[in-house]
Amino acid sequence: MDEPQTFGLAPHRARHGQVRCERCALPPNSCLCGEVEPLTLATRVVVVMHRREVHKTTNTVRLVPLTLTNSQVRVIGLPHERAHLDGLAEAGQRVALLFPGPDARVLTAEDACEPLTLVVPDGNWRQAHKFATKEPQLAALPRVQVPDGPPTRYALRKHPDPRYLATFEAIARALGVLEGDAVRERLERVLELKVQRTLRTRPYG
Repeated sequence: MDEPQTFGLAPHRARHGQVRCERCALPPNSCLCGEVEPLTLATRVVVVMHRREVHKTTNTVRLVPLTLTNSQVRVIGLPHERAHLDGLAEAGQRVALLFPGPDARVLTAEDACEPLTLVVPDGNWRQAHKFATKEPQLAALPRVQVPDGPPTRYALRKHPDPRYLATFEAIARALGVLEGDAVRERLERVLELKVQRTLRTRPYG
């Protein structure tokens, strides 16, 4: 099975003497890595991650290379790292930026008729919005968004608007449209485990 490529996604670095898995960022007794069977899908996913998110235990992007073989994570945030935005799409593939907005077209099953690369900005809302609108190589891409759905169930971070989704949550819903509900449900189950096990590590969990 092909290994997903990563561009600068360093192993997770635990803080304050904690011991955590370098891949999923969970404690060893809660590690997800041995329980997840990666999916090989037609849709390619490239996440552009803000460098300040790399070692946050609440970030969901570490689930991408665990669950999707046809995926990449590219970390940027400093000017010299913009070169990591080169070659987002493979030869012959269409490419679209998955990010909501008034100019974003809603994904439909017809979008899966030809190979598609989904580029997904990741960070807090301000960081992700800056990537989507200020980075020329991302701002130039046609933009798509997931259809309206239930409010976020991601309990590790909160946003005043419940329609805002965690990055992996948005990817799961997008792939549900493109690859089928069974794919969405499988990815959402992995995210649910990530949330449950992360909450157990908190003093009030």
